[in-house]
Parts: sequence; structure tokens; C-alpha cells
Amino acid sequence: ILRIDTGLDFHNAGILVGFQNFPFCIMSVNITRIVIQALQEERLSRECNRRQQVIGVLNDLYAAAFLRLSCLWKQQHGTVTNASFFLKELELSTKKKPRQLLKSLEAYLSCSLRPPSSPSSQIHFSSICDPGVELEGDSQLI
Repeated sequence: ILRIDTGLDFHNAGILVGFQNFPFCIMSVNITRIVIQALQEERLSRECNRRQQVIGVLNDLYAAAFLRLSCLWKQQHGTVTNASFFLKELELSTKKKPRQLLKSLEAYLSCSLRPPSSPSSQIHFSSICDPGVELEGDSQLI
């Protein structure tokens, strides 16, 4: 497990008062470790056999673990100092209930991939190169 030196945290100096960035890189490395350990400990054998693939299961479990981490982080207002708590919870759920994590990812993706209910809720982007797009002030394309 990678450790974070909280002595380097500027929070106590008042620089980051009330705000902690999500430690994406550190968490990514740790989630990779957790998923690989689950595979080595044969906790994913049933799912790999069911799907007849290993890489797909690892990718989905990695994404599911990150989704779980994101939900926990938001719900419990995560900070760098309590990141180890989240990693322990992820390790337990990844090794003890991998199928449950995978189902939560499937549910999340099925909800987020649904088309919008009405066309008016879609966002349309235009390029500055599209005809009819006016540039502000003295701006012009070069």
C-alpha cells in the first residue's frame, strides 16, 4: 500500500482549508493492486469462468472499485487523511463480494447509458469553424 505523508499537507497551514483533492493516482495504483490480489487469491475464478475471459473481468472490477470509491468519497466527504479507510473497505468488498461490485457497475452503466427522455435535454455543441458562428469582439480565425 502506498502511504501518503500527511506532514506535507498544507491543510493545517490554512492553504487548503475545507478542500481536499481526490488522490486519483495513488488510489489508481492501490485499486490495481487490490484487483490483482483478488485474481491471485482466486476470488475471481467463478466470474472469469462464467465469462470465459480474464482481462474483461479485471477491467470491469477495476471500474467497479473506482465507482464504489467515488460514491464513498462523496458520501463521506473523503480526504487524503482518511483515504486508507476507503482502501480497506474497497479491499474487503473486492475480495469478499466481487460479483456485487460488478452488478453495481452494470446498474450504473445501464442508467447512465439511457438516452435522454426528451431531445430538448440534449446539449448541442458548435465549432467555431461552423458557418453562422459569430466570434466575439475582434476575434477571428487564423
